[in-house]
Amino acid sequence: MKAAARRRTRSRDFAKRYLRDASGIASIEFALVAFISVALIAGTLELAIDMIVDATVQAAAQEASRVGITTTTPATGTRQDAAQKVIDTILGGWKQLGATVEITALNYGTYGNLSNSAYKPTSDMGGLGDVIAYNIKLTMPGVTGIPKMFGIDTLTFERNYIVQNEK
Repeated sequence: MKAAARRRTRSRDFAKRYLRDASGIASIEFALVAFISVALIAGTLELAIDMIVDATVQAAAQEASRVGITTTTPATGTRQDAAQKVIDTILGGWKQLGATVEITALNYGTYGNLSNSAYKPTSDMGGLGDVIAYNIKLTMPGVTGIPKMFGIDTLTFERNYIVQNEK
């Protein structure tokens, strides 16, 4: 009988020691928290990059509209070529990450034409006093892959500016 009682006591002691043993808890906690932490860090990184892209698209639109406003024609090419060059300089880095840039400039002639629904604008930079609407659209895939997890294949950043060429 003593041997059976000793065996039960040993098994109880083993169970108590096993339940009190804290080795490996850090690994288990890390496994539970690591995925969430990495996803939050990647999401924050994606959001920060998207905000930077948005700011550069805005800067490109502002610079392109400044080139379009001026009354002087560039030494080579047209004002539209000069605006395209400015935009390519500012947004060129994002093209290396797979971004595509689309630029449109619509010449409405005068303010009166903006309210005329039958008026068809032209796609040039206009002359002196003309009203020009600029649209810059940058489309790119997400950098970290987080948007794809939510079914968003491409991100689109767009800016519109309406300016009147100087007289």
